[in-house]
Amino acid sequence: MYKLEVDLDAFKWLDVVNPSKAVLEKIASELGLPKKVVMNCLDPDYLPHVETYGSTQFVLLRLMEPKVLFDADSVQELTTKVALFMNASKVISIHRLPLPEINEIEKKIKLVSPTEVTKYHLISLFFEQVSLGFDVPLNDLEHKIEAFEEKVFKGEESKLFLQDGYYIKRKASAFKKVMKFTIDTLNKLMQKSDCPLALMQEVRDRFDRNLFYADDIYENVQSLLNLHIAMASQRTNEASFRTNEIVRVLTVLTIFFLPLNFLAGVYGMNFEHIPLLKDEHGFWYAIVFMIATSAGLASYVLKKGWLSAPPKN
Repeated sequence: MYKLEVDLDAFKWLDVVNPSKAVLEKIASELGLPKKVVMNCLDPDYLPHVETYGSTQFVLLRLMEPKVLFDADSVQELTTKVALFMNASKVISIHRLPLPEINEIEKKIKLVSPTEVTKYHLISLFFEQVSLGFDVPLNDLEHKIEAFEEKVFKGEESKLFLQDGYYIKRKASAFKKVMKFTIDTLNKLMQKSDCPLALMQEVRDRFDRNLFYADDIYENVQSLLNLHIAMASQRTNEASFRTNEIVRVLTVLTIFFLPLNFLAGVYGMNFEHIPLLKDEHGFWYAIVFMIATSAGLASYVLKKGWLSAPPKN
């Protein structure tokens, strides 16, 4: 039933991988726990927390998923659960996947004298492996945000540009959520009277550093996304401004042609009697009138400043 059994002086550590329903029922019977508690311990939506059932404590942690998909960006996709049940005589760890972190914990336990190992010593190693699991993903996110920042300031555009930014943001947010709940769980355990604070404080400091990095990444990518949106909006405004300038100039030029078209339309009517129609100088009178009208309009437009460039802020 158990994949790993480590006998220590104070207690026994038992590790179970992908247990069946029958195995979970047997564990519940051994620990004297309600079956529902043990059966639901690997619920995919559970976040790190600690519960107490009589003399047994139930601690749920989330370790990094051994094989993370490229587009994984949620807590469930990025991490996998480890359920810990501990009482005075044993600690039972339950998880669905074979985890390299379990092997690391086993190695470290064997380096310590069995008489010196307590159940909180073992639990602290689980918390340590959780914190160590964030080192590589956080470094990877820092490299991605540097590349994203460079693209923002170069003004590069692509269909996946914003998607990349929001992917970094969602991943950082998932890391923050897991670490905050894990720190809360760690703090609750540290309040127990028999918990060695010095042992747990070192792990707590590591979590605080990782949480700081995750917060920094989240805030940076949020600022870069806002900056990108602002720059895109500015480019749109500049293009709209240039279009408005062109329309403004064309509108002003249209003013000059309206009265000229009016005069041309009047003298193009098919009436027999129109003033100056048969005068030998009528054409020149019309041209002079048109020039005078245009000059008057030009003077008015210039006085109003309609052709002047708009003031710069």
